[in-house]
Amino acid sequence: MKMKWIALAALLATQAHAQSSVTLYGVMDVGFVSGSGDVANWKGLASGRNMSSRLGFRGAEDLGGGMKASFVLETDIAADTGTGVTTPFAGWSSTDNKSASANGSLQFNRVSTIGLSGHWGSVTAGRNYTPTFLLDFAYDPFGENGAGASLLTMTSAYFNTAGSVNHLRASNLITYTTPAHSSGLSAMVAIAPSETVSTAAKEGGVTSIKLGYAKGPLMADIASAQTKLASSGDIKTTSIGAAYDFGAIKPMFEYSRDELGAAGANAVKKGYLAGAIAPLGSGQARFSYSKVDRTADNATAGQVTQMAVGYVHNLSKRTALYGTYSHVSNTNYRNTPNAGYSVGSAVSSINGKVKAYDLGIRTTF
Repeated sequence: MKMKWIALAALLATQAHAQSSVTLYGVMDVGFVSGSGDVANWKGLASGRNMSSRLGFRGAEDLGGGMKASFVLETDIAADTGTGVTTPFAGWSSTDNKSASANGSLQFNRVSTIGLSGHWGSVTAGRNYTPTFLLDFAYDPFGENGAGASLLTMTSAYFNTAGSVNHLRASNLITYTTPAHSSGLSAMVAIAPSETVSTAAKEGGVTSIKLGYAKGPLMADIASAQTKLASSGDIKTTSIGAAYDFGAIKPMFEYSRDELGAAGANAVKKGYLAGAIAPLGSGQARFSYSKVDRTADNATAGQVTQMAVGYVHNLSKRTALYGTYSHVSNTNYRNTPNAGYSVGSAVSSINGKVKAYDLGIRTTF
């Protein structure tokens, strides 16, 4: 009888170690957008103007000894139409990190990872955010969404015809993240192999690293990345950001530089963002000013600036109303051969201006 009780206790201990959980989560966000450009105006509803609308599943299993297995599957949702969103910008959501995909279907192309974690840190494999984008996101008061989204990130979508995967997500990515340390220091390394045959040029491979510090009110990060592109030359990104939380206000700053290295078509895009967030009433006020310059061997230099202000009013822990206003001014800046940087579907000329605002509601679950 004693042996039976021992065996039962061992079985229960094993089951306790193997506890697992799966969580369904998401965001629904719909806003009214109005944009006025010197070429074209646009008004309508759009998804994800404060936070990207999404549906996700995440799970974890306790393997014992401090080790866990985990997975994440997350898909974009166009909440205003109920459809999926495959590619928000050219090249950013491609399966090979170098070509665009079709819009409209429901795919788990936001995040699709599986991994292990323990006292040594964590390792994940699959489609994930790049370390350079995580820096962009951390130092943009508007969280890379809506009319106020950072110029540093959004202009990168048109830096090359394939876009700039350094500034969002990469497929086939293996990511190692160090464990939390009392010193506040952290590191992240991500590598995606070029999945091409040995007789072809290396394409789509990504290497990226981020070093960070976060302790008390101060946080700072530096990151770099490179995406292999044989036809146009590799895209290289270097970014640095810092923020300090004074309580009444949290100012933040980022500087970022993109380089494209094709012979006869070398290009450089560099810029900075200075912004702040501050608690106000039951919500949060946001502000940013950013400027981007671009030079290239085969194009005239250009510049674009953006000023954005906004407010998020919390109705509860999960639901909020929001409003954002943005003003963009182009000085020979070209996102395409004939158009400057624009907000949404409102189009500006290479020397024109575009004004836009968002009014919407967002809830998380």
